[in-house]
Amino acid sequence: MVHIEKLPLGVLQANCYIVQCRTTRETAVIDPGLEPERIRERLHALGDPHVVALLATHGHFDHVVGVHALQQYTHAPFWIARDEWELWARHAHEHPIYLNLPPTEPVPSPDRFLREGDQFTVGALQFEVLALRGHAPDHIGFLLKNTQPMHLFCGDAIFAGSVGRTDIPYADFVTLREHLHTRVLTLPNDTILHPGHGPDTTVGVEKATNPYL
Repeated sequence: MVHIEKLPLGVLQANCYIVQCRTTRETAVIDPGLEPERIRERLHALGDPHVVALLATHGHFDHVVGVHALQQYTHAPFWIARDEWELWARHAHEHPIYLNLPPTEPVPSPDRFLREGDQFTVGALQFEVLALRGHAPDHIGFLLKNTQPMHLFCGDAIFAGSVGRTDIPYADFVTLREHLHTRVLTLPNDTILHPGHGPDTTVGVEKATNPYL
């Protein structure tokens, strides 16, 4: 029913996900960051499917600076939470300089602002938006609900054995922990977590082993 590809991109190896409905071939791209040419190559290898949305879990540069190039290629709309656009993504093209990288093209203005509880489909795949704030002020996750097991694209909220940094502007550990306990740890244990960096994990594994929860 679902085909998922993970592409670790750029110097920070931020995970971009290509999520495709096997039935209709409709596709979403989640967190297109640095090296957008690699995303284009994979879409081309998949037969240039209809990309219905470019989605961002949050506005940090390593998760959004590829939107411009991908939008030029796919003509897909860009969706993100409002405060992530206002506080981070609209300035993200300037931020690679802090890692001695050249600035990128500005991130295009969003076509839709997402908030918790919003639902959307990618072909036959049914998604719900979860609030996963803390690492970033309006961070969201995308829960794929009608597969077994379910899948949560959780950005930098939670990783295998760790959680997102909160020593950066607009971040807050208390908020992060509260949102993880009320939105993530309440999901079935077999729910697969697809984080913004590093390997996949599951809710059950993180409940049992993650020292930050």
